Amino acid sequence: MTRLLTPARIRYAWIAGAALWGGWLLSLLGGSGNLDLAGQVIGTDYLQFYAAGWMIRHGQAARLYDPEAQLAAERAIIGPHLPAYHAFLNPPFFALLFVPFSLPPYLISFAIWSAMQLLLLVLSMRALRPARFLEATAWALTFLPVFASVSFGQNGLLSLALLTGVWIMWRRNRSLAAGALSGLLLYKPHLLLGLLLLWGMEGPRGWRALFGLGLTGAALLTLSGALLPEATAAYGRFALNIYPDLPSWKEFPLWHLHSPRGFWRLLLPGQPRLADALALLSALIATGAVLRFWRRHREEPLRFAAAVVLTLYLTPHAMIYDGAILLLPALLLWEQVPAARPALRAAFALVWLAFFLGAPLTAWMARHVGWGIQWTLPALAAAGYQTKLQPDTLNAQSR
Repeated sequence: MTRLLTPARIRYAWIAGAALWGGWLLSLLGGSGNLDLAGQVIGTDYLQFYAAGWMIRHGQAARLYDPEAQLAAERAIIGPHLPAYHAFLNPPFFALLFVPFSLPPYLISFAIWSAMQLLLLVLSMRALRPARFLEATAWALTFLPVFASVSFGQNGLLSLALLTGVWIMWRRNRSLAAGALSGLLLYKPHLLLGLLLLWGMEGPRGWRALFGLGLTGAALLTLSGALLPEATAAYGRFALNIYPDLPSWKEFPLWHLHSPRGFWRLLLPGQPRLADALALLSALIATGAVLRFWRRHREEPLRFAAAVVLTLYLTPHAMIYDGAILLLPALLLWEQVPAARPALRAAFALVWLAFFLGAPLTAWMARHVGWGIQWTLPALAAAGYQTKLQPDTLNAQSR
């Protein structure tokens, strides 16, 4: 793989990224009203966030998780020609964030949210690679999960920025602050699974981080209960009874689910129990591999990087835009182990290709063949094997 990555071939990534963003912008400009050229809502998933803020502002918070009320709100925003329903699935406190975002018209609000996401990307790259953050940002923009986070109006770059902040606090030995900041990720609690395992093994320092996480979680629950009591109760019922089987929803885009559960359910359609059992086995194997890695490597950047990657194997609901968090471990490894950069470059290229080419191929297979292969998780496993970070290499690097 390393021999194939000539400078000329690496430039193809820039061309592909430019084509991706350029095609999307042309689709926006060629659309009509709130719809793009393909007749889809501009921002796609952003509609569910905007509608959640809109419902709170219009006194409909009690029906925040009522599909009929959500659909009615979205049609009031977009119009009766709304092509699809977008369900709001996050906790109520996340809906509060979008109350001010629901004040301007939808397209202006989406533009503000997109600009904020891109700013968070730049800030994350600056924190992780300060000397060459503009170059890192440009490369990040060619990564399909980053494009998906912006074009879908999602929160993948917010998750990346929060995890980057958690890493900075953890690196500075401010474990309580790291945990407290990680609590803001509870709008997608499954993105904390790798860190929970890491901190649980770190002794008193990790326990302080877990305590900080608990403090933020309690504060957010209190805030939601005080301001949105009915929505908070409704979300509790939703999270216990409906959310666990989300991939079984008829309209759920299973090809966008980049987790072991998504991998096996795509590969074994019609056999959800077997698929979920194999997903659990896959998560256990990945956990064992990371535990072995942690035993061999005590360096904090490498342990934190492994925790973030492990999250995608532990979570049942990592969507394509959640893959943006992989930029954090990628840059931690790149900066901390320069001696391994040739292997890392090959590993990064493999994961990049798995997202860029594999994601649309998976969607095509799911729609036209009836089953599919989610290429990203095998690519991540192969990339981990490809890097082969050895203690001797790291010790030589530290000297």
